[in-house]
Amino acid sequence: MSTSRILSRSLALGLAAGARSTLGPCAPLWAREERTSRRGLLALTIAGEFAVDKAPGIPPRTAAPALLSRVLGGAWGGALLARHLGGPVLPAAVVAAAAAPVGAVVGVRWRSWWSESRPAWEGAVIEDAVALTLACRAVSGIPRRS
Repeated sequence: MSTSRILSRSLALGLAAGARSTLGPCAPLWAREERTSRRGLLALTIAGEFAVDKAPGIPPRTAAPALLSRVLGGAWGGALLARHLGGPVLPAAVVAAAAAPVGAVVGVRWRSWWSESRPAWEGAVIEDAVALTLACRAVSGIPRRS
């Protein structure tokens, strides 16, 4: 796969990690994993963050600690993605890390806009679906571990 395609996939994965930090590392690991039990554990990790994000009292994802976890999750995911696809690890990690804050801010603004006239939970579900779609698209084609 070309470097530009790997970097564009890293961008998508970084945007997804901005919405849900666990998508950064878990999506490439899930795509690569062959064992059903491990894939299930990774999916459970992602689902757990999806659920916790909706709980009241959760600090905003744009606050320093939460944003840092998204940047680190994006970088980790970009590095894993590039390694699994045989591309340049450092540039992919940098692109994904840089995209994560953008994904976080866009997600917050989307949910705020949506909830002005509609139920907030609907906006949250749509945001989750977009993040999951970005992550799945980013990791498509990663060969399974043999």
